[in-house]
Amino acid sequence: MDVSRAIETRKSCRDFSDRPVDEKVLRRLMELTCRAPSAINLQPWLFTVVMGQEVRRLSRKLHKAHAERGVGCAPDNVRPLPELYVERRKELGRGFVPLMQEAGVDPATFIDQGSLSFYNAPAVVVAALHRVFPEGRALDVGLAVGWLLLAAAELGLDTCPIGLICAYEDEIKDFLNIPEDYQVVLSVAVGYGKPDSPINRFRSPRAPLEQVVRWY
Repeated sequence: MDVSRAIETRKSCRDFSDRPVDEKVLRRLMELTCRAPSAINLQPWLFTVVMGQEVRRLSRKLHKAHAERGVGCAPDNVRPLPELYVERRKELGRGFVPLMQEAGVDPATFIDQGSLSFYNAPAVVVAALHRVFPEGRALDVGLAVGWLLLAAAELGLDTCPIGLICAYEDEIKDFLNIPEDYQVVLSVAVGYGKPDSPINRFRSPRAPLEQVVRWY
């Protein structure tokens, strides 16, 4: 698969099968991920790959924390969103909610509960940034995660970036023994999506180029 096709066809998977991912495939995935560029080639990231039953154990820990604190995916904006972004959220819901209902899941709880279960993926990659760097250097980690998503598509894997785990950083770091001098930035669920799942038919729309690209 060439890069253009990977970009144009990949989508976030939110209903994974229980088919495991071979460790050799995951190793190749991470080799490609870590070829991503970074400022001055400092490679300020730390990736933790979680597999098999450890994913389920981590999920249970996160669900317990969620039951206690209730932090979810709903945006917590101090200021109201401009109408442009409000409309994009509505457009997302118009496409995704009917598919969740078709799949028999509750739209009100599916994203939170699914995120903390990594949508039942057999593998998860947790990305962290060394705290010696300013938060802006999280861009380097973001570049690497972008490479991970495209490399996964080439390897025939499905993925879903999950940011909610950052709200439960203490639990994540404790469970995975991530050093204190690293900040959890993002996780990515990795595996093979169920091809017949209504949820996996969804592919998020994109704004017209005129709204998001300027030319000088």
